[in-house]
Amino acid sequence: MKLLSHLPEKLKHGLVIFAVLVVWLSACGIASANSPKVTSLSPTGGQRGTEVDIKLSGARLDDTKELVFASSGIEMVKLNSVTTNSVKATIRIAKDCPLGEHLLRVRTDSGLSELRTFRVGIYTNVPEAEPNSELAKPQKIALNSTVTGTITSEDIDYFQVDAKKGERLSIEIEAMRLGRGAFDPYIALMDLRGNVVVASDDSILALQDGYISLVPEKDASYLVQVRETSYGGSSEYHYRLHVGNFPRPSVVFPMGGKAGESLSLKFINPDKSEFSQTVKLPAKPEEKFGLFPEQSGQIAPSPNWVRVSTFDNVLESGSNQDAEHATKTDLQPPLALNGILSKKGESDWFRFPGKKGQALEVAVYARRLRSPVDSVVEICDKQGKVLASNDDSVGADSVAKFTPGADGEYLVHIKDHLGHGGPEYVYRVEITPVQPAITLSIPQVARYESQLRQYIVVPRGNRFATMISAKRKDLTGDLKVKFDGLPAGVVMDADTMDGKVDAMPVVFEATPEAALGGKWIEPTAAPTDPKTSAKSSYNHVLELVQGGPNNTAYYSAMLDKLYVAVIDEAPFKLKIVEPKVPLVQYGTMDLKIVAERKPGFDDPINVKMMWTPPGVGALPDVTIPKGQNSVEYKLNAKQDAQPRRWKIAVLGTATIKGGPLWVSSQLASLEVGEPFVVGKFDPVTAEPGQSVKWVCKLDQKQPFNGKATARLMGLPDLVKASEAQISKDDKEVTFNLTVDSKASPGSHRNLFCSVEIQKDSEVIPQNVGTGGVLRIVPPKKGKETKLASGAK
Repeated sequence: MKLLSHLPEKLKHGLVIFAVLVVWLSACGIASANSPKVTSLSPTGGQRGTEVDIKLSGARLDDTKELVFASSGIEMVKLNSVTTNSVKATIRIAKDCPLGEHLLRVRTDSGLSELRTFRVGIYTNVPEAEPNSELAKPQKIALNSTVTGTITSEDIDYFQVDAKKGERLSIEIEAMRLGRGAFDPYIALMDLRGNVVVASDDSILALQDGYISLVPEKDASYLVQVRETSYGGSSEYHYRLHVGNFPRPSVVFPMGGKAGESLSLKFINPDKSEFSQTVKLPAKPEEKFGLFPEQSGQIAPSPNWVRVSTFDNVLESGSNQDAEHATKTDLQPPLALNGILSKKGESDWFRFPGKKGQALEVAVYARRLRSPVDSVVEICDKQGKVLASNDDSVGADSVAKFTPGADGEYLVHIKDHLGHGGPEYVYRVEITPVQPAITLSIPQVARYESQLRQYIVVPRGNRFATMISAKRKDLTGDLKVKFDGLPAGVVMDADTMDGKVDAMPVVFEATPEAALGGKWIEPTAAPTDPKTSAKSSYNHVLELVQGGPNNTAYYSAMLDKLYVAVIDEAPFKLKIVEPKVPLVQYGTMDLKIVAERKPGFDDPINVKMMWTPPGVGALPDVTIPKGQNSVEYKLNAKQDAQPRRWKIAVLGTATIKGGPLWVSSQLASLEVGEPFVVGKFDPVTAEPGQSVKWVCKLDQKQPFNGKATARLMGLPDLVKASEAQISKDDKEVTFNLTVDSKASPGSHRNLFCSVEIQKDSEVIPQNVGTGGVLRIVPPKKGKETKLASGAK
């Protein structure tokens, strides 16, 4: 206080109050809750069984509390340093941590970051050491190493490795699959003079990433070249280059098996050689299971993909290239047919028993499991007559449905669309009874943005809303959505999802005492009809790498769960003032949105309707202006708006600390109703200077009390019409039109009558008699002369 001793007493008193207010507002968390952003993570991976120091760069990271991993095997040991733009942490990778891709995000007290990828391998990480851009100056590396590097513009990296005769040498690069940028890599194995022995660009198994696997015929030193395929580069073009004696098969046969059983597998290498391995499959079914091939104690750095199902395999006989020699099974569906189109132009046939009236789905799994087969499938009767067929259904994979007309044998015929074939053309055909299924997801809130608001962040004592989408397969009807296992103090409110819609808003609310933190949950849905069952799953597709043309997704990751977090308080809350009256078909409504602001926060709040019921329209968004506490959001209902009581919510956004903070309203009721009255106008014609009566014929649909005010809307300039009053008993309403003498001739369409009906002290606006036509025509020639002659 000595610093203030020279100031006047009133000024000192004011400054003290201001300082206390600043401290109090900071304690209220007014500028705290908003989403962090992570733009980069290094290194891009680590070795199983080690601790790794990582750095995450971005924005709004200063209140970071933990790194959240979506899968088991990795945990954060400690935070080493935290600033606004970076976080340094130590993570521990368990010795039995699953190999391959892991997803993580930063959790702060203010929100959640995007998901980023981190790869786990079996080899020691070796950083790229410059200079290594010249053929004569390669970086020497040991076998069974993982090099972590970056390709900048026009950069080429060279590495030297020693190989032995008869021992497999494999090279695999992870670049596009790191999800950092549109890095399309090229790798080549060269002799020391720079002659290319073998090169790899794109591949079916590794997408834009390539791999090489061969057995040298002599002891030799080789060079490995890494570059961008068109000599481009960027600071975001990171890579992990695996070099060693590991197996790197292109495909595996069969491409799936029964859950919980041991499966004998044949792996096929790029050089057409083969090796076998027996693997214990997971106890539960998996749509796509990553299987890491192992040979001579070495493990491949990335997986081959198989299906884990609940039913048995049928393996092709090897001579099933026509219907007569079709591989036969007595197994009833569900079952899986497995084979290889081993030669060009080859097609395979299978024979299985079908039951009359049992709807079946015949689904090919090839390209989805990274096989080169572009399938065409046919289902035939035992004489070979085609009953159903399909080419592309899920990408290049075929899916056909058919229902046997009688008990008996049926044929499945599969081939490649272009007649291609070879040892790697492996396929799997699953024949299953049609089973209803529901896939839940959060729809993208912005085009080409697959991570924005793909999580739940609920401020203490406040609400957060999201849309939840349900894709129904072989199913109709209403659904009930569940979010079990929410963090303590968080509750969810959701309507029943109407059978006619595929998305709806869901609101989450946290108590003021809810602990900061979060957890993963698995949302589910089920039909409300107890007689109907359906398989339910949650699916978030992360489009990590996009590029031309049209922002094509070149690499995506999949996540089957949702993270829910409680964050710091927000400086405002939102509430929908629930209307007492319905929004009627042909009608409009001004929905009032109220903001409850904390002291010191008066910034604008952008408000967006999360969703509108079928047939209901609204503006994209509205804004509660700076310093104000409410706004009206105009809604309108079309003729086909579905009458019923719906649930709606709005999401509000304010900029806090340079980033967005989202808060939602409660889940409010909105009743959509039928109109009280409808009407019809017959076309009317008038001349400039005339007055005419225009009648709208009314059809009363619902009774209402008192009088309603009717106005004629959409009139052209210089035309006026009187207001009118109607009651529930009126069959028509008449408007007196006055056409000014200077009114321009022409045809004016889409005039309508607006009616305001009073109910429960509120106004229900609705439109009546839409599509009215007023024709203003010039006076007929000679009219005045005829009138004068008649007067004589």
